[in-house]
Amino acid sequence: MASFRKRGDTWEYRIRYPDRISGKYKEKTKSGFRTKKEAQLAAADEELKINQFGFAENGDESINKYFESWLEVFKRPNVKPITYTLQERNVRLNILPRWGKYRLKDLSRTEYQKWINELREKYSEGTVRRIHSIFSSAINDAIHEFQILRENPIKRIKVPKQVDKAESIQCFTVSQLNKFLNALTFPQKNAKYQHSRQYYALFTLIARTGIRIGEALALRWDDLDGDRITINKTLVYPLNSQPYISTPKTKTSGRTIKLDEHTVKVLKKHKVNQKEVVLRYENYQASKDGLMFHQHDGRWLRTNVVRDYFKEVCKREDLPVLSPHALRHSHAVHLLEAGANIKYVSERLGHASIKVTADTYLHVTRKIEDDALDLYSKYV
Repeated sequence: MASFRKRGDTWEYRIRYPDRISGKYKEKTKSGFRTKKEAQLAAADEELKINQFGFAENGDESINKYFESWLEVFKRPNVKPITYTLQERNVRLNILPRWGKYRLKDLSRTEYQKWINELREKYSEGTVRRIHSIFSSAINDAIHEFQILRENPIKRIKVPKQVDKAESIQCFTVSQLNKFLNALTFPQKNAKYQHSRQYYALFTLIARTGIRIGEALALRWDDLDGDRITINKTLVYPLNSQPYISTPKTKTSGRTIKLDEHTVKVLKKHKVNQKEVVLRYENYQASKDGLMFHQHDGRWLRTNVVRDYFKEVCKREDLPVLSPHALRHSHAVHLLEAGANIKYVSERLGHASIKVTADTYLHVTRKIEDDALDLYSKYV
C-alpha cells in the first residue's frame, strides 16, 4: 500500500510490501514529483512491478538474495527435481561463494570472464558451461522477466575449450578392469558383511553394460528378464536430503539392454548371495521393494558410499583412482575398440544422439579410422 506526503514543493511516495521469500516487510520510496497525481501514478506503476515480479531494486538486489528467490520461486516449480537439485548445488557451491555479496548491477564482464577462466583450471569444459548456463539464465530472467536489469553483462562469455577431449575421458584398460573386478571376488578384511559379493555384481554390471550409477542403484529384480535388463528409472540421492526415484536422464535413456552370458551368471549368483547374506547376518534385512542392490537395512545404496568404496579398491590395487562413472566410459571404449558399430554403442549407453557418442569418444573413433585405413592400404 502506498502512502504520500508533500516535502517542500514536491511530493514523495512510500511503498511498504512483504518479501516473497522471508516474509519481512521492505520499503521503496521516491520523491521529486511536482504533483500528488504524478506521485500516485508512479507509485501505482511500481506496485504493479512488485506484485508481478517480486523485485523492485533496479539492480541493487544482492546476487545472493536474487538467486535465493529465483531458485525457490521460479525454478523449483518448473523443472524436474533432479534438475533443480543440480542447479541449486551449482549455485550454492560455485556461484554464491564468489558472487553472493555483489549487487546485480555490479556484475562486471571482465571480472566474470576471469572467474570463468579460473573455473576451467579446476573443472572440465562441460561443467563450466553448465555453471555459466545457470548464471546466464538467471541474469536473463532479471532482464526479461523481472525488469531489474537492462542488459546481460555476461552475454557471449567465452568458456575455454577442451584442448584434448581424450583427457576428460577416464577409463580402465581391459587388464586394469579385470584386476579391479577380480579384487572384489575375495572377502575384504575388516568388512562388516564379508560374505556379501554385492559390489562385485554391481560394478560388473556397470562395466559390462555401460549403465549409469543412478540407473544401476534404482534397479529391481523384476527389471531383469532372462538376458535382458530394462532401464526406466534412476536413483537421485541429493546431498542432505531424501533419495527418490526419477525418470531417466533423457528420453533415449529409457532402454532395454542385452546382457552377455558372464553378466547373467554374475547376477544370478548375486541373487542367491543376497539371500544368504540376509540369513547369515542378524541385522541384515531383505529389501521390501525387491532392490537388486541395497544397504543392510533394505534401503537404496548411497551413491557417495559406492563412490568411496570404488576409490578404496582402486588405491588398494594400485590402480588409477577413478569413479564408478569410469566403468561406463570403459564399456564404451572397449566396445568401440572391439569393432562395435557406433550406433549400437550410442543406443546401449542411452545417449541422446550418435553425435554425443562420437564427440565423447572422438579419440577412439579416430584410432579406429586410422587402423581401418592402414588395413585398406595393405589390402590395395
